[in-house]
Amino acid sequence: MILIMIKKKQFFVTLIICFVPIVLLSAIASISSANSTSSTAQVQSVLLDDLDWQANPNVSGVESAIALGNPTNSELYVLFGKMAAGTEFPPHTHPDDRITTVISGVMYYGVGEQSDSNDIQSYPAGSVVYTPAGTSHYMWTKDGQTVMQETGRGPTGIEFTNASLNN
Repeated sequence: MILIMIKKKQFFVTLIICFVPIVLLSAIASISSANSTSSTAQVQSVLLDDLDWQANPNVSGVESAIALGNPTNSELYVLFGKMAAGTEFPPHTHPDDRITTVISGVMYYGVGEQSDSNDIQSYPAGSVVYTPAGTSHYMWTKDGQTVMQETGRGPTGIEFTNASLNN
């Protein structure tokens, strides 16, 4: 009787040792397969030459283009900005965090509600600047055109610290 019980116990242990890994592997394969087929994300790309540049209605010498996403929606977006030589983009804020990457030229960047040429930092091509939501900041260009890429999560907007510039 004891021998039969030991053999039954060995059988169940053997069954568990063999069966459980098979069930787990099947479950993992099923989850992995479901994740790969249910994903609707697609690779997207944009070339600078294909952007639809629009003149900024408030600041002469500034153009912008939407590369990816919709900045008015609650989603990731990528914008490009182009500033002509000698342009000042006055102090303003955005409701969302922004990451600005200088693509070409030099961006002169300052923080505050008043532009101050003594309190700006120069950022050459390749520089990255993080601006938290609600931070008043301004930008200048000097000798040449500057192109920047801005990334954030919308909805976004702009509010100039000088009320006369707000739409």
